[in-house]
Amino acid sequence: LIFLFQSLTLGVFSLSTASNIASSSSSYSSNLGFVDFTFTREPRDTVTVRGGVLQLDCQAQADSVTRRPSITWRKDGVLLSTVVDERRQQLSNGTLMVRNVVHSRHHRPDEGEYQCLATLDGLGSIVSRTAKVTVKSVNIHFMTIQQFCLNSTNAVSS
Repeated sequence: LIFLFQSLTLGVFSLSTASNIASSSSSYSSNLGFVDFTFTREPRDTVTVRGGVLQLDCQAQADSVTRRPSITWRKDGVLLSTVVDERRQQLSNGTLMVRNVVHSRHHRPDEGEYQCLATLDGLGSIVSRTAKVTVKSVNIHFMTIQQFCLNSTNAVSS
């Protein structure tokens, strides 16, 4: 397990935090006692289709803290930017939405492993479980009414 330690001095209070980067929750010790910082919703493994909508949920909370944690997203270990790709949007509750999912033989920008990071300034960050996103191509064959009638007539006369 990897531990990240940071020490902050806030006025006359000295606050030390330790977060377990390998887990999705942490307890922090300060002069004010322990603060439990956990995810209330984490992203789940998801299968979506090309052209569809991908939704990954993420929400966190910390006991005894009134402000909401800020949420950021990583895909395959790299921070995601919703500015670079207009198909991506992060909702105010932390949920990541990707509209018009892209998937082709050589271009799969939406498929991969996603994690969310929840951060509270002065307290630290926690990392969610890894969610694997798989994109499937759906091959739908449409048949016109005329083709259906021709196929039905041929099947009956055979």
